[in-house]
Amino acid sequence: MKNHGIVTIADRFEMVLGRLHEAVGGAADTFATALAAQLPGPVIWIGRARSVGSLAPTGLQKFVDPARLLLVTAATRVEILWAAEEALRRPGAFCVIFDLERGPDLRESRRLQIAAEQGGGLGLALISGQPQASAAQTRWFCESSDDGSWLWRLVKDKGGKTGAWRVEYRESDHGPCALHLAVATSA
Repeated sequence: MKNHGIVTIADRFEMVLGRLHEAVGGAADTFATALAAQLPGPVIWIGRARSVGSLAPTGLQKFVDPARLLLVTAATRVEILWAAEEALRRPGAFCVIFDLERGPDLRESRRLQIAAEQGGGLGLALISGQPQASAAQTRWFCESSDDGSWLWRLVKDKGGKTGAWRVEYRESDHGPCALHLAVATSA
């Protein structure tokens, strides 16, 4: 596999480019936004009308310039997977985020993984329901906390790392998305 580099979010987490990753849970969209903020170029966000239509580019502008967002509406799961695969194959598609109710299966995720490797960008499947066995590099469970922070749990990593971290947003001049590790927790 070709090394396309890494991106770091929240001062801590390294995500490999040219790979497929998964985020599950109620705060997966926050995780996706933090990730997109660290990458250059367009952010292609694919999903059904109800999920893509609920994104407010002006609400995301603190993290990602709305001019970088390309929102793609698909009618079916097959269309979402096709659009994600096609976008990932293109060099310059640095960040492809797509919403699925059920995670990609092994065959689907392998196709997405190959496409991400070809294009060199980062694919992120946002899974609102049940994840499945997949070829994804990492799987994250992302939840909101009552105190305004988020709990990000890395439960699968082909590099062997796992763990759980509490992450919070802080206003700063350190870049478009200032998320910081608040406290490490046991996984």
